[in-house]
Amino acid sequence: MTAPRELPVLILAAWDCLDRHRRSRCPKCAEAGFCPLVEAARGRIRQWRRFRHVWGRR
Repeated sequence: MTAPRELPVLILAAWDCLDRHRRSRCPKCAEAGFCPLVEAARGRIRQWRRFRHVWGRR
């Protein structure tokens, strides 16, 4: 049996950031709901998915 592939630490941190922002807001969150930390985390996850798609790691 093969072990499941582990996600890189930065991707795990990005998911953790999104999970925390779903529960509560941070001091950097704007009243309109925009947060630069969330946007960076989403961008990092998007790039990781693109990388996996291009290099065949699904």
